[in-house]
Amino acid sequence: MTGSGELPEDAAAGSGAGAAVPVQDARRAASSSAGIESVAGIESVEGIESVEGAEGVEGMEGIRGEAAAEGQGAAGDPKVTGTAAMTRDARTNRAAGVASTAAGSAGVAAVARMVAGLARACHPGPTAAVTTLVTALVAVAGWGPAGTVLTALAVLTGQLSVGWCNDAVDAARDAGAGRTSKPIVAGLVSARTVRVAAFAALVACVPLSLTCGVVAGVTHLVAVAAAWAYNLWLKGTAASWVPYAAGFGAVPVFVTTGTPGHAPPVSPPVSSPAWWAVLAAALLGCAAHLANVLPDIETDVATGVRGWPQRLGPARARRVLPLPLLAASALLVVAPPGPAGPARWLAFAGVAACAAAGLLLARRVAAAPFAAAIGAAGIDVLLLAATPGVVSGG
Repeated sequence: MTGSGELPEDAAAGSGAGAAVPVQDARRAASSSAGIESVAGIESVEGIESVEGAEGVEGMEGIRGEAAAEGQGAAGDPKVTGTAAMTRDARTNRAAGVASTAAGSAGVAAVARMVAGLARACHPGPTAAVTTLVTALVAVAGWGPAGTVLTALAVLTGQLSVGWCNDAVDAARDAGAGRTSKPIVAGLVSARTVRVAAFAALVACVPLSLTCGVVAGVTHLVAVAAAWAYNLWLKGTAASWVPYAAGFGAVPVFVTTGTPGHAPPVSPPVSSPAWWAVLAAALLGCAAHLANVLPDIETDVATGVRGWPQRLGPARARRVLPLPLLAASALLVVAPPGPAGPARWLAFAGVAACAAAGLLLARRVAAAPFAAAIGAAGIDVLLLAATPGVVSGG
């Protein structure tokens, strides 16, 4: 036995060529074994790398998987990723903005419609005419800028309250008659809104009127109260002309007792208007009543309104209308002290022309009588202002 493990030479020689084969096989086996080990080593290294690579791939796939998971819901529904979420939020905000803008536009349109309805419901023609005429009269009478503006506000609020009260009270009757020209019937404004506006204007009218002077303010408030009485009750009676006569007849009293040159705002008046001035103004009120009601007489009768003009009927009302206009102008020409000069007679001729035009055009133009009455009243106001002693006892 040797410790080296090598074969003896004689054994090698004795084996011969046949023995060389096992030796070669042994070497091949050793070489094969070494190759196997080297291959196994390589495979192990590659295995390690493949494991690490697999882990890296799995890591990447995990990250991608998490991102994909964010894009999938529990039931496979798509969720919004970061960019998509921003897009969704932008669309939501834009939709909300469009809805908010639409709501705002609708609100503005509703307010504009309500304002337009209130403007029509106040009877803008008579309101503007009465306010302008009285304001012009006090301006010429010497109230001064502050007094003139105060008068305009007091008369305007009073007329607004009267006009709105009229439309609120007549809302049901107008709807039954199919008067779509009325703003409440047309749906521009509700009867409740018009009613609230009427009371608000009346509340504002009280202090504005009293600031013009106690007596003047009370006089104006009595005239406004008479107009409210017309709307609430007297409109359908034979005395429907009384509120108009009282309201217009109060104008000379208002101007006289509130004029700074005649009476301080808080003192009792020291003068009174001329009687013929009051009577002429009352006659103008009667004419205004006829002119204002004339276009609606037939409809009023159908709905049960039986005031003075309705009792006269359209034809007779048209013929009667010029009479109070001419009577008022005649008083203003001949009643004041002193001889009537050419200016007064020229004014009378102008009133007569207005009355004739209103009478002739009434059948063709429904608003002609009212326009004629306003024109005649304007001439008479100028006549009042230009005649000495007209608004004071004389």
